[in-house]
Amino acid sequence: MSFPHRAAVAVLAFLPLAASAQQLQQPGPADANATVPATGYVSAFENYRTTPDEKATPDQLWRAANEEITSADMHSGHMAMPGMGTARPALKSDAAPSDPHAGHHTMQGK
Repeated sequence: MSFPHRAAVAVLAFLPLAASAQQLQQPGPADANATVPATGYVSAFENYRTTPDEKATPDQLWRAANEEITSADMHSGHMAMPGMGTARPALKSDAAPSDPHAGHHTMQGK
């Protein structure tokens, strides 16, 4: 084993000792006389910003939101999808339906 290898092994052997020497000594959790950092109370509402419309009550805001949604198109948000038009399908009439099996069993090769 050459000198550089021995030096590398020695450094790696003493590395854990050097790392543990730099750790701060903390008091034990059962030590009643240990000093603790001061704590402070920070309210959850400290940085609260009110809404711009403070005169509206919650029920008025709720009604306004519902009116906005109901006045929108049925497929609001899906307008960019190809093949979707704004026309709604017509309702089925009470007229007699045509034969649903028309054309199923036709003789195609003769």
